[in-house]
Formats: sequence, C-alpha cells, structure tokens
Amino acid sequence: MSNKQLILVSADAVGPSLEAYARLKSDLPQEWHGSIIGPGIDDWDMRSAKSQKIDLSDLPEHFRIELAWMAHWQYLDGMQVVSYYINAMARMLRWASQQGHENLPISLALWKEEDSRRLYTTFQQATTGSPAAASTLKLLHSCLRHAQLALAARLHDGVWWQLDRWHPRCDPRIPLREREPQSTESCSPGQIHLPWLREAAKWVLGTLVQSGAFSWSTLLSVRMPALLRFDDWLRTLPDPGVIAGDLRQASSLAAAFRLWDSVPANRTRDGRRPRTDRVDPIKVNNDLLAIAEFMSFLIDNREEALRTLGPTLWDRLDPAHPAAWARQVQRKPARAPVLEESQYVDDHALAQITAYLPVLGAAEDEMVTVTVNGRQHMLAGQGEPQVMRMLLLQILTGRRAGEILSCEFGCLSPATNRVMQAAEGEQVARFQYAQSKIGKAPDTILVDAEVVALIHEQQDWVRRQLGAPTRYLFPKRKANAGGTKAFPRGSYNQILVAFSDLAQISDSTGRPVHLSHTHRFRHTRLTRLAELGLPIHVLQRYAGHANPTMSMHYVARRDEHAEQAFVATRRFKADGSLVTFTREDHDGMQLFDRADRFLPNGFCLLPPLQKCDKGNACLTCGVFVTDDSHTALLERQLSDTSALIERTTAAFKDRHGVPMPADNVWLIQRTAERDALVKLLSAMAAAPGRAVQGAGSPTAGPVPVTIDTIRYRRSAL
Repeated sequence: MSNKQLILVSADAVGPSLEAYARLKSDLPQEWHGSIIGPGIDDWDMRSAKSQKIDLSDLPEHFRIELAWMAHWQYLDGMQVVSYYINAMARMLRWASQQGHENLPISLALWKEEDSRRLYTTFQQATTGSPAAASTLKLLHSCLRHAQLALAARLHDGVWWQLDRWHPRCDPRIPLREREPQSTESCSPGQIHLPWLREAAKWVLGTLVQSGAFSWSTLLSVRMPALLRFDDWLRTLPDPGVIAGDLRQASSLAAAFRLWDSVPANRTRDGRRPRTDRVDPIKVNNDLLAIAEFMSFLIDNREEALRTLGPTLWDRLDPAHPAAWARQVQRKPARAPVLEESQYVDDHALAQITAYLPVLGAAEDEMVTVTVNGRQHMLAGQGEPQVMRMLLLQILTGRRAGEILSCEFGCLSPATNRVMQAAEGEQVARFQYAQSKIGKAPDTILVDAEVVALIHEQQDWVRRQLGAPTRYLFPKRKANAGGTKAFPRGSYNQILVAFSDLAQISDSTGRPVHLSHTHRFRHTRLTRLAELGLPIHVLQRYAGHANPTMSMHYVARRDEHAEQAFVATRRFKADGSLVTFTREDHDGMQLFDRADRFLPNGFCLLPPLQKCDKGNACLTCGVFVTDDSHTALLERQLSDTSALIERTTAAFKDRHGVPMPADNVWLIQRTAERDALVKLLSAMAAAPGRAVQGAGSPTAGPVPVTIDTIRYRRSAL
C-alpha cells in the first residue's frame, strides 16, 4: 500500500480521551451495543457482506467500541458492512490482548499500516501455522481504510486541520461548498517530511479553507501539491532552514526552485513516470505563487502563528521573502492567435462515437454490431449505461464533466411560455447543471427534446435500479445504499480510457480521439455555436463564463470555418460575374421574418430601402435565395418552362417556317430562367440543407438556411 494510504493522526499522538469515547458510544444506537452485532438491525442481511454477525466478545472495551463504531459508520455511509474483516480484526486484537503483544495499538485510530501488517502476520503464523497472504492484508486495509479515517476524525478533540489526513467523506467538520466536485477526494499534509513545514502548512491551508478564502478543489489541485513539491525541493538542500534566512539568498533560492520545478521527473512521487517531457510554465507559476502566498500569510498573521505553532524558523520571514518568490513568476509573451484544432472533435470522429455508444451502454453478455466507415464490428457490451448517457450529455450540452456527474436528479424545469411558443410544440426545458467552477456564473441553459429525452431515460433507469429517486442524476453504483453519492470522476475516466482502447476512434486526419479527454466536447460545442453566428454575449451565457474573453478561448479557429466565412461574402450573377456582397445582404440572410421578403419559390435579400427593377426575373437575380423546401415547386417550374420553350419555338417555326432567332428577347429571358433553374437544383443536390443563391451558386454562410414558410403564412393570416 502506498504512503497515501497510511493512516496517521500525529507523530506524538497519545490515546484518545474519555470524552472522545463517550462521543463514540453516544453515536451508536442501542442495537449496535453489546458483544454480538447483527440481530435487530434493519436490512442486516443485505447490508452486511456475507451476512455475518459481528463477534466482539472478550475484547478490551475501547476496541469493542471502536470496531462497533467503524461498522456503524460503514452502515450509515451506504457501504456494505464488511463483517468478515471486522471479525478478522477482532480475532487478531483478542489474541494480541491476551498475549500482551508489543504491537497492540493504543487505539485503532492511531494504528499505522506497517504495525497492523506486522501484528497480523504474527497472529496468522501463531494461530494457523501459515504466513498471512498479501492479498488478504491488502483487502483488510482497503475495506477498513475509510472507516478508520472516520474513527480518527471522530476521536480527535482538536480542529480538523491538525490531522495528517484530510477526507471530507470521513470528517464532516471539513467545510465544503454546496457543489464540490472533488468532495470524495482526500489529501495528506502528513506526507510533508519537514516537521516545521508540515505543521505550518496544516495551519495555513486549514485556516484558508475554513474561512472560505479558497475551495477544497483548489486545495487539492493547486495548494497542497505545490507545498509537497516545495518539501521535496527543500530536502535537496544542505540546510532547508535557509529558506527563511538571509534575504540576499531569497531570489537565488526561488530561481533554483523554478528550475527544479520545471523538470517533469521532479513533479512526481512514488517513482511514477512523468506523463510529458515538458512542464507548462503556468504550472510552475502556480507553484511559485502558492509558496509566496503561504509565506505572506505567515507574515501577515505572525502573532497568531506564534500562538498556534510556537517558535519556528518562520518567525524570521521578512516581507521581502515572498516578494522574491513572486518575482520569479514568468510573464508569458503575448502571441498571435494560431489556428488550433486539437481541442475540436470533427464530424468524422463524432460519427464514430455515436456509432460506438450503444456498445458502452449494452449489457456485458450482449453482443452489439457497429457499422463504422462501411465496415461492421461485433463487440461485447460494456455494461455502463450511465457512462454512455453522461458522455452523450456532455457532447450535446458542452458542460464540464463535473457539472454532469454532480447534476441533481430533478435538474429539468419548464421553459418560459415565450420559449415554448417559439418552439412550436417541441419539448424544450431548462436544464440546471452543477456549476461549481465560477460562483457568479449562471447554472442553467435551455435544452431541446433530445436532451430532455436523454435525462428522462436516465431518471427512469435510476428508479428501476434503486427503486426511488436519488440526490444525483448519476448516482454511484456501489457503497451508496442511501443514494447520497454521485458517480465518481475517477471511475468515469477509467471507463472511458478502457472504452477508447476498445473503440479506437480517430478524426478525419487520423489522429486518435481519447474519450477520457471529455473537455474537448465542450470546446467543440462552443465552437459550433460560435460558427452558427451566436452573439458573443449569448455564447458567454450558454458557456457559463464570467467574461466573453474566456468564451473565445474555447472557440477553435478552424481553417474550414475561415473559408466558409470568406465564401459567404462572395456572390455571383447568372453569367458568373462577381458582384459585391454587402453587409446588409449578409444580415438579410439572418432576418427572414419580414413578410415583404417572401416569394412563392424562395426569398428576396434586397435591402428594404431599395427598389426592384427586375420585375419577375428572380431566378437570375443575385439577391434571390431559395432552399430545398421549394424543390418540388422549382422542379415543376423547370418542367413547365422547358415545355413552354419547346411549344413556343415549335409554334414559331410552324408559323414562319424558320427557327426562332437566338437573339429573340423572349427566348433569351426564358432560356436564362431555365438555365438558372438547372443550376439551382444542381447546387441544392450537391449541398443538401444549404441555401442557394440566384444563378445557382451555393452560399456558405454561418448557418444552413431553411425558411419556415408555414409559420410565416400562419402569422400573416
């Protein structure tokens, strides 16, 4: 087991107080007292692993209370009570107390892993004559780890940050926001080796979290990792205490840390291989600022630090020390925006993802046939319908993973009457996601029928599986009898990593698309909304950002879109010559609600203040636009026009004995209309769903233009 799993309270800890044991006893209901636990407890057969009773007879009183409390905590936490391992622990403690063994702990809350391993090995050898299996030891600590952390927190008489391991699930004293995406994760300030740094870090970080200066997620992702790396670097120095010494060395020490922190291998622990061969300068800057702010807090609260920590070398800190560290922060030079598509998932990849999603949701004993790029694949189901719907919901809404995983069960509410009227019968609702990153940002968006149906499907699945609604739309499947835990982020990523290896999805350029990088779908959704011409303030509102600058960071500057925008500003006449595409014409493509712009077979984009001198010659006019909703009418018009030309030219020849001259005004106009119709229909067939201008050149505007003439006619009546 790694150092992260060590269970410590403090290096010089003594046994818990009598008041602490009184708290444990008061927490236990009557049926959890006594030497035999199980009879009289509701749902014991379902909530106890292997349905075993817990035998705590002949144990010292404090061990009996602690083991009973740990079992009760597991029961309340929604886990199965691991009675098998609690009984194994009870047998070992019973034997050790009778033998007076030297490794017998004062309290289970203070028991380190190496001590319990040593005692369990001795117990197995003495009672069975065989050594303890490593797998049994691993399972024993794994099953009881959280209960032991909770016991240590409950027995602790001081404030929560004095402990060496912080876990909100096990210690309700730790303050959390209402929506805390990392509330199930823990951190261990006890892993800091230097005692004077460890105790100061616990006080500073605990005080800042308690006051709300920053959140638990910020502590886990930025502050604690920075101080752990600071501790690793300090231990490379001959005298770590020099960090608060001579001011003349402060700048050189800070520069030395910046160089050390820029090496990927120095940023990992437990001998793990670094993921990349380069460290982003922003991450190094974050570490420098975290250390500078840590020092500044100790300086600004010097008297309180002295009362809490006693005399330490931090008393020598000068305001110039944190200033020297802050000056090492590198200002990244402003660079011109580049065409960045690495965060964009194109249609080729999305089509594959959509095809493979049924495999993710199907039962494990079910085979699913998937057709991708014309080839069929037979794959076994993965049995993860929740993950399938979570991923699809991210793709459709562009929300962050944490905003979906922590979403409330009743996240849908009716849209306003105005929105419902505009939707004309489509099922539109307001979706409330778990916004946690930006406190003042909005947390609702409007969603269409597809998203509504997906959420209803998940709600029905939860009711079928768990019998009743839970707090979260996507509940954790195991150790969650009360339905109070959301689907873990770590499990979500692990499942998507395995599924990516199975599906082998790639984009149009052949680059692999890793589904575990779900933030790419947020970039993709916001990029597409921007390309549809959504106003920036509306895009900001949809993204849930505090300012439009952040929203624009999410928009991929794609070459394809730049080309489409250029083509959208070009227009051609019937003879192929170029005409100027004005700003008014471009705006007119988006404003089809004016009644005077509707024609029987299309729409006129002529600015309202200009007159039309072409009469009925719309088909050859550069400001005439039509789409595939008029295909039948245009085909009939082409047939009628061709028949009219044939009939009229035949009648002319019968009457005059010669063919109609090619320069005949009537024939020139009718032939131009026929040719324009052929070009229009050919362009619409080549670009389905796209609006087409007069003369048959397809527009490449920001949206596929489809005009609802039925709504117009209804409103005009």
